[in-house]
Amino acid sequence: MNRRSLLAAYLRQQKELGMPDMVFGQAEKIRSLLFPRQGEKNVGLMTGPHGDAPMEKHKESKSVYGRGLARLSKLPPPSPAVREPGPSYAAAAPSVKTVHLTFEEKRAVFTAMYIARCGKCALAKTRTKFVFGSGNVDAPLMIIGEAPGAEEDLQGLPFVGAAGKLLTELLAGIAIDRKKDVFITNILKCRPPDNRTPGAGEVVACLPLVQKQIEVIAPRLLLLLGRIAAHALLGTVDGIGTLRGRTHEYRGIPVVVTYHPAALLRTTEYRRPAEDDFRMVARLLKGNK
Repeated sequence: MNRRSLLAAYLRQQKELGMPDMVFGQAEKIRSLLFPRQGEKNVGLMTGPHGDAPMEKHKESKSVYGRGLARLSKLPPPSPAVREPGPSYAAAAPSVKTVHLTFEEKRAVFTAMYIARCGKCALAKTRTKFVFGSGNVDAPLMIIGEAPGAEEDLQGLPFVGAAGKLLTELLAGIAIDRKKDVFITNILKCRPPDNRTPGAGEVVACLPLVQKQIEVIAPRLLLLLGRIAAHALLGTVDGIGTLRGRTHEYRGIPVVVTYHPAALLRTTEYRRPAEDDFRMVARLLKGNK
């Protein structure tokens, strides 16, 4: 799929789902920047310092996108993967001083990351669509799951199947608007064939992209759904039953771990503990204002 078709598909999906285009900004502005009409000059993805006017490519160092990447480049690289038995993929990175980006800088960096897409593992060849994430880039809460399922692979958006409907319901139960208050993504951005468990190599390949998303958004709280997300970001081999019910930390950001909504659909007795974990999320967000 070429760049024009990729963006058009994303914008169409957001409209069909009734979700605001909060990741990539105003649709018409992005269209004009990427695909100028006849007679217009192609200025690429660069925008003015307040997202109000395009800039020439040779002025990239002064653009929102250029500044955002320059500031992100000052962050230390993610900690290397730690070899240990079990399904642990990486150790949690040490706390660092957060680089706070403006809303416009976040949008510009995410736009470039989305268009570039990832092709580091074989899943890039079997996916239907690249599932980058959706939601508000300034959200106080970032939710990270395991991998896209069949419906997510078709639509290019995370958590839009049965598990996604349950997630929306759980969020509504603690008065959190999924469309405004959350950014949602997965450890993997591509669906594993037949929804199989992600391989360790696939997680390692995708992990730097997830870490960069966290750095850009700089949420007040992370909610990790399921063991794959917990093991990848916390560097642990413990089960969800051990990890849930208390707070953890990733690079100075409080972390709550709970069951994946798909697990709740399979095992109904997980529902009440998961609801308790979501109430913990609400308390932490209220206390971190």
